[in-house]
Amino acid sequence: MRKTLFVQLVVLVAVGAGVWTVATSAAKEPVGNSITVIYNHEGAAAGDLVKRGGFSAFVQLEDRSLVFDAGGEATVILENLHSLGFDKVELDALVISHNHWDHVFGLPGVMSGRRNTHPVYVAATAADGVKQQFPRADVIAVDGPKKIAPDIWVTGPLEIEFMGAPLSEQALVIEDPDGLHVVVGCSHPGIVAIVERVRKMFPDMPIAFVGGGFHLRSTGKQEILKIADELEYLGVRKIGPTHCTGGPAVDVFRDRWGENFVNFDLGDTYRF
Repeated sequence: MRKTLFVQLVVLVAVGAGVWTVATSAAKEPVGNSITVIYNHEGAAAGDLVKRGGFSAFVQLEDRSLVFDAGGEATVILENLHSLGFDKVELDALVISHNHWDHVFGLPGVMSGRRNTHPVYVAATAADGVKQQFPRADVIAVDGPKKIAPDIWVTGPLEIEFMGAPLSEQALVIEDPDGLHVVVGCSHPGIVAIVERVRKMFPDMPIAFVGGGFHLRSTGKQEILKIADELEYLGVRKIGPTHCTGGPAVDVFRDRWGENFVNFDLGDTYRF
């Protein structure tokens, strides 16, 4: 009850050019570099975390932190941040993959209770809409691959038509000596297209990890197998499908990647 009151109080307070080629289970205190899924409806390791449809991940590096996507409910993401001990961590940035409710409506919960005002990186075509929805957010429009912090990039928007309307979506890329770590929201433009964009940005670096929503719920098995082939060809070493990927597709990736399959559901932490 006290936790619920805390969440409600804080949320009430809260609401109110890139270059195409570049040179080359949850823990409260992640050690080293880590990505923790803080909002999702999937998750055997969720524990006390609240499951909801949508996606968000907390990225903690040695000297900086950011949130990728914000889930769909401010109270839920704030409660999960509190449960994981992330609610008081000052953020350097927040990245929105695309302007769908289950990835952006939790934004007031992420912003609440923090002393600093961090930039919110949004695909350019969706930036005005996010500004209107969340006037307190320091929205920065992104129209191409962009470095947003040391070793942290966004791919810039990939365009697609979704349900009869144009949609822009971008992914997060983290540079590391072991390779690139890529986090995706829903992959509406296609997970292969997103990874190909990353490969164009960093042609000489290995892709160590790709995780997030792959949007393959309604995709047939033969097409899923083809996508797995293409991701292998692109050199994806570890893979963590979740959110809108769908059970059959997750099973295909688990079988294909074996010990390099990463559980990336609510409460799971990927360390690198």
